[in-house]
Amino acid sequence: MEVPQIELSDWTDTLKTYQKDSINTLIAKNGEEEAAKLWLGANGVATTKQFGGSGSSEPFWDRFVSEFRNFICGHEKYESERQQLSSQAPIANAMFVGVISGAIGSTLGFAASLLAPAVAILLFLVGKVGVNAYCKTS
Repeated sequence: MEVPQIELSDWTDTLKTYQKDSINTLIAKNGEEEAAKLWLGANGVATTKQFGGSGSSEPFWDRFVSEFRNFICGHEKYESERQQLSSQAPIANAMFVGVISGAIGSTLGFAASLLAPAVAILLFLVGKVGVNAYCKTS
């Protein structure tokens, strides 16, 4: 699977306006990867738990990144979704974000729309270094 090397704004333009505005603010203050962590660790309504279920987003972040890596690096459980992406030519950025968010969301039990901003950021980061280099890092 090849991830396009495009600008971050090209990935975030696939998001809903409220997500795009919020994630761009987080990126400007914290950088890309930290913004994704903060997005997934957001509290939302005071009476609900964070994605990770505790006071820290780290457990969920670790699970999310593990599944993202499985998707990008070729784990067999995401084969049909990767085939879906490779059958499209050219692949729209929104398709990348949607398919990956949906696949990981169903594995982790979260709505794709909640994961989309973090997926968009990680796709940007993978595009910068390339899939092979990303998959060789631990």
